[in-house]
Amino acid sequence: MRDVVKISQLEFDKDLFANFMSGTTLDMLLCSYRGLPKGVNYMVIGDPGVGKTTIVLDLMANIGKVQPRARMLFVSAEMNEIDLSIYVRRYPKFGELNIMFIEADFESDDHAIADFESVLDEGWDIVAIDSFYELQGIIKEEENITLKKAESLLLAIIKRHNKAANRRHIHTSFLTIQQVTKSGAFVGSNRLKHMITAMMELRLDNPKNIYSDRYITFSKHRRGEVGVKLYYSLTRTGDVFFDDERFDKDSKLRHLQNEVSTQLHEYADRFNRLFNNIHNDEQ
Repeated sequence: MRDVVKISQLEFDKDLFANFMSGTTLDMLLCSYRGLPKGVNYMVIGDPGVGKTTIVLDLMANIGKVQPRARMLFVSAEMNEIDLSIYVRRYPKFGELNIMFIEADFESDDHAIADFESVLDEGWDIVAIDSFYELQGIIKEEENITLKKAESLLLAIIKRHNKAANRRHIHTSFLTIQQVTKSGAFVGSNRLKHMITAMMELRLDNPKNIYSDRYITFSKHRRGEVGVKLYYSLTRTGDVFFDDERFDKDSKLRHLQNEVSTQLHEYADRFNRLFNNIHNDEQ
């Protein structure tokens, strides 16, 4: 029998609401009160080559600079050591991140799911997975189970660590990169969608042109706004460049549009009240 509770009666540690800050404009999109919250699951999707891995690594590296005590882990199920070493050449700050490489190994008695759980049990503030689909596939093959079962195992692990079921009692936040279809749609079950706190999408202004402007937006967000765009560039060495000036202009324009919309609604309400009064008087 499930307990029935009132939200007003629930108590949480205040530290649970102290977000991780990156010191960039991206903090404003990650949460309405800025930064990456604790114990949440953010899915990152986008077309190939748009910069999903780079954005996630950059976010983690920046958080590490602002909050050096934050324990972060990048789980790579797609790229090997050589692949990621190229990232470090271009973005040296990535070199200080903790990375766990996971590859299918059918000859060893140690399986990916056991290694993954063992490392997570150490207790991490932020864990990034690149990608969920690849890790799910590795677990499927090694354990000889269905994709659905592999997904269930992964989601159960993530949920436990969201709720601080690890040795350090840390409410872990997960940044999971996920595959998309050719049309750019999210790949995953309804259960996976339900587990997601926010869906971060990396998109191109012109999907047919890989060189067109790129932006970050949220299509689902339990902790912030949806539809707001933050443009970025990967052409610079050392850091992801966020177009703060463009973001500020867009923010002011949205604020102005909201003010105009509010005024129009007020005028419409006044007109309706006046019309109803006139109509009542005539009757």
